[in-house]
This record gives sequence, structure tokens and C-alpha cells, in this order.
Amino acid sequence: MDAQALLGWLGANGIGPARELKRIRSAWQTDVTRGATVYREAIMLREAIYDIFVARIKRHAPPGEALKTFNRMLMRPISAAALVWDGGSAGWGLQAQGDDLDILKPIIISAAALMTGPRARRVKQCQDDRGCGWLFVDESRAQNRRWCAMGDCGNRAKAHRHYQRIQGKDGS
Repeated sequence: MDAQALLGWLGANGIGPARELKRIRSAWQTDVTRGATVYREAIMLREAIYDIFVARIKRHAPPGEALKTFNRMLMRPISAAALVWDGGSAGWGLQAQGDDLDILKPIIISAAALMTGPRARRVKQCQDDRGCGWLFVDESRAQNRRWCAMGDCGNRAKAHRHYQRIQGKDGS
């Protein structure tokens, strides 16, 4: 993944209108270091969010560096991220005069809201025995979801358990 892929991911997740992301893409193609800087910050943000949530899941204090990184990004002023109304709904907009790092602000705000809100206890880590490690929000009624996705880790784990049961019956 690189800065251009990050812009694609942001667009696919509703962060910034296509025209603004296109403007940023053009600017980053002209000045590659701008995009590289935002990409590095996005990776640092992703790792900090992950470390904070995993610590919460394990009921430990988060690593100091993760908290410091997240708070540094949280406290940055927003100069370009804005709420826009488009087609009957609200979304994130980006103003041309802003700082490129503002495109990460919706992620930071969303993560902080999840970390501090009522759904924080629903954040879980995939229990796949291969070490998937993905985080997910357990929205199941019984709050007993174990895998990031049933179609991947869940099916694999169930197939493995089935195989083990079959082997046990044959070996008896």
C-alpha cells in the first residue's frame, strides 16, 4: 500500500468527496513527499489505534507511545476537514487550503468516539488460531462473536474442528 492506495481507501470509506481526493491525488503526484508524509502518519495512526484497542481488550493500560501518538494526532487543529451536505446526507469534506493531514481527522475522531463510547466494550480481536489479529465490533445479540469474518477465519476454524472430530473418530 502507498499514498495513492490510502486515498482510494479513504474514498471507499466516505472520507472526502471524490473531487477533493482527486485534487489531493494530483498534488501528491506533483510533490511525492506530501503523500509519503500523510501515508506514514496514517500507518502510525493505524498502529496506535490497534495498540490502544488491544490493550483495552486485554484490560491493560495502552503502551505510552501509542497513546502519545494518538493524542498528538487528536490534538492537531483541523484547518480543512469540514462537514458537508451532499445528496441528502452529511459527510466529510476537505477544503483546498487545508493541511493534507486533515484527511486523517475523521478516522481519529471516529476512533476516539469508539474508544470512549458505549460500543468500546464490543471491540474484540479475532480468535483465529493462525493469529489473524484483526479487530472488529461485535454487534451480535449474544455478544459472542469470535472471528473477524465468518467467511474467512470462522469457516476455517470450524472446518479445522470438524476435521479434528473426524480424525478422532477414525483413530478410536
